[in-house]
Amino acid sequence: MTLWEAIVLGVVQGLTEFLPVSSRGHLALVQALMPGFSQPGLVFDVALHLGTVLAIVALEWGRLVEVVRHRYPVRLTAQLVVAMAATSLFALPLRHWAEDAIRYPLLIAAGFTVTALLLIAVRKRAGRIEGPGMTWRASAAVGLAQGVVVLLPGMSRSGTTICAGLASGLERRWAADFSFLLSIPAILGAAAVEGWAHRAELAEARALLAPAIAGTVTAAVVGLASLALVRRLVQRGRLHLFAWYLLPLAVVTAVLWALGVW
Repeated sequence: MTLWEAIVLGVVQGLTEFLPVSSRGHLALVQALMPGFSQPGLVFDVALHLGTVLAIVALEWGRLVEVVRHRYPVRLTAQLVVAMAATSLFALPLRHWAEDAIRYPLLIAAGFTVTALLLIAVRKRAGRIEGPGMTWRASAAVGLAQGVVVLLPGMSRSGTTICAGLASGLERRWAADFSFLLSIPAILGAAAVEGWAHRAELAEARALLAPAIAGTVTAAVVGLASLALVRRLVQRGRLHLFAWYLLPLAVVTAVLWALGVW
């Protein structure tokens, strides 16, 4: 893998991790079009996701300070734990399925389609619950939605969790912010699991270090801009516009599969 390829993938990751279009699906598509691309498991993908964690911390720093100032950190932490526990009901047993499913373009196309339908279904939903008022049921619902994403690699984690939050009565901005905050333990957990599972390959893959750093930094910078855009679109109730991108993309993905390109 060249540095330029790593940077391109970093841009793709930064744009698509938070836009409701599925970073996994887009990374798989771009990687399929890169001759000779390979990585140990999903290790490089996880490195790119770590870049987006940096973007989340940068964007949500003010929210985190506000949480501490209003003595809400214990409850928020507990809500994130509840959500992650719900996520693990699907994510842990299906980890190997998720790694294999990314190789099947029709599953990715199905995930694009499901995400589009979810965005359309909740386009008018918006509650008034935020911060300390968030219920434990809403936390679990968002966590379950994050876990379900592993079933179809083309499903957007951010889009699905934001939709679950809106459907649970969360205020628009809090639905987005809780989704962003929930991605931090999810990504860090995935990084730990993938790193341990492929520790032997990583010890010998020194050539992957420079591209991984370049991709991670790129994903962080682009991801910060993407995060700000998603938050603005959610607040304005316009996130469903991405459905009209995802539905044609699902068709293109299926066509590429039928032609043997992917």
